Parts: sequence; structure tokens; C-alpha cells
Amino acid sequence: MNLQTALIAYAAAASLLTLTPGLDTAMVLRTAAVEGPRRAALAALGIGCGCLAWGLAVALGLGVLLKASSLAYTVLRWAGAGYLIWLGAQLLLKPRSRFDLTAERRGGGNWWLRGFLNNLLNPKVGVFYVSFLPQFIPSGADVPSWTALLVGIHAATGE
Repeated sequence: MNLQTALIAYAAAASLLTLTPGLDTAMVLRTAAVEGPRRAALAALGIGCGCLAWGLAVALGLGVLLKASSLAYTVLRWAGAGYLIWLGAQLLLKPRSRFDLTAERRGGGNWWLRGFLNNLLNPKVGVFYVSFLPQFIPSGADVPSWTALLVGIHAATGE
């Protein structure tokens, strides 16, 4: 696969991933509707930084580590599952009695950190980066640089 073909194929695949609704999309939409556009932008920025963290992990060999170590793979899988369980428990344990936008807006919170952790613990993004990114790195190319470029394309597509 030459450089141009790899970039075009990856851009198409990353666009499809971005269009597929998931936890990140839900978080930004919910934050925009309830907390306002500024906080939604901070959450989206955190999500983009989470993508960069996943990309860095892949560039440093996370895929190879997960393939070689079933324990590392199991830990990552359980961390993602635990996060999803925590999100569900929060919805069940703290249900809203009414839809009050002003009460939500007064609440604090680090929206960048929420977006970052939401992305970092999102199993869909982890699986995509660990299994999919290496396929679009041409043979003989500098892996960290190419990974950074591919992640940058995905993050820019999502923003």
C-alpha cells in the first residue's frame, strides 16, 4: 500500500467511525443540550486528547503488548466494562425527578477531563486504534510518526 492509498483509505475508515454514534457522541450531545456549548466544546477537546493518548499507546506498542499478554488485555477489557457499569449505575442511582436545565448549569465539573476519560475508557475507540491503525501504516514507514498522523486525522474528523 503506497502512502496516498493508505491516507485515503484511512480517512474514509476514520470518517465512518466518527459518524457511528457511541459514548463520545452521546456525551457531547448531552453536554451541549444540558450544559451548554462551552462545556460541550471542552468535552470534545478532552475526547480529542483521549484519541491522541490512544494513538500514543499504539505507537509505543500497546497492540503488541495486548497480543502477547492476555493479562494486559483482560485488564483493559475490564477497565472499559467497569466504566460502562459505572455510567449505568449513575443513571440508576441518581435519576432525575424532572428536566431542569438551570440546575444542571450551576454544577461544576471538569468537562475536558470527563471527555478525556470517556474516550480513554471507551472500548470502541480502544479496539479501533489497537486493531485498525497498524493496517494503514505502510511498510518501512516511521510507525510513531504515521500513527500520530492517522490519529490527528481521526481527531480532526471528530472535532
